[in-house]
Amino acid sequence: MESAYRRGSLIVLFTVLASGLLCLATARGPRGGASAAQDLGDGAYDLGAFHLTERSGDAVTDATLADRVWIGSFIFTRCQLSCPRITSIMRSLQERLAGDDVLLVSLSVDPDHDTPAILADYAKRFGAIAGRWLFLTGDHDAIYEMIAKRFHLTALANPAPDPDGKDEAIVHSDRLALVDRGRIVGLFDSQDSKALDELISQAKRRALPRWVRALPAVNASLNGLCTILLLTGWVLIRRPGSDRSTRVAPAVFSASDALHHPATRGHVIAMALAVTAAALFLGSYLFYHFHAGSVAFRGQGSTRWLYFTILLSHTVLATLGVAPLVLITLYRALRGDFARHARLGQLTFPIWLYVSITGVVIYLMLYQMPVSTSTSSY
Repeated sequence: MESAYRRGSLIVLFTVLASGLLCLATARGPRGGASAAQDLGDGAYDLGAFHLTERSGDAVTDATLADRVWIGSFIFTRCQLSCPRITSIMRSLQERLAGDDVLLVSLSVDPDHDTPAILADYAKRFGAIAGRWLFLTGDHDAIYEMIAKRFHLTALANPAPDPDGKDEAIVHSDRLALVDRGRIVGLFDSQDSKALDELISQAKRRALPRWVRALPAVNASLNGLCTILLLTGWVLIRRPGSDRSTRVAPAVFSASDALHHPATRGHVIAMALAVTAAALFLGSYLFYHFHAGSVAFRGQGSTRWLYFTILLSHTVLATLGVAPLVLITLYRALRGDFARHARLGQLTFPIWLYVSITGVVIYLMLYQMPVSTSTSSY
């Protein structure tokens, strides 16, 4: 292996080791907020059929919300303790999610009292926007069955409420549920600011158009294609005779001389396509994260350490290594300086190859790795 290849490989190895040590040094135990923001992951489940009534008097069923992303809360209008706080938080979500296709839904746990008219007055007090924030009531037994058996949350009459009003007449969860097109995908503690931030981030991302949500897979495919093109270009340029212009008096050969060899032409085409794939990836990546924000990694333990080691080394090498090196290497080729182009290309190749491969690995770990979580009532 030429010395430039060795240097490039050593740069990759050093960056990976340094990233691993840094991640290990800053690693923490299980995050205390894990229960506050419970991403159900592969444990997401169907909400099932329901038939409720909105404050406007309109019927709202599972079919009505089948294609929507929505955040659900559980309240009742006679509640003087937790419900005003929960509804105020929902009002803040209405403001923070302005412009996003996320629906808010408040479900009454006191349906015998909370008629559509009462809910309409309650919604008006909190500035609920019609069409963006629904207030639902319905059959008592159906609602309680829905909360207990589908959301796996608590709602029950308090058998001995405090006469001074220090206890609520109905004990119910203050968690907020995230529902994505008929599936319950997360439960979030309304009293935890980090959980609420995670709720907003997930809701925004899930509400994006389907083609935008497909971009991470597209980006991984572009990284995979770039890997194949890099290896193809590398194999072609190492064929006997293909790099004659860089070995024998390189200064006397023009670009047309270098392209005389079929393998060299193939190398040029492969590398040009690799640069194109990388540029398309960068544009698509920036576009996606501009709209979707950051995506939290859900794994724990050693898997979490491994993920952030790969991510950190990938980011450092992509930003400080691949971007400038590829541009300079390409510039030297365009100028016909093939000897210096070849030397820098050998240094660039293992770094670029690592960044392309790990781009696919990061996608698989972040979006495709199974995450099992158990559900419990709160």
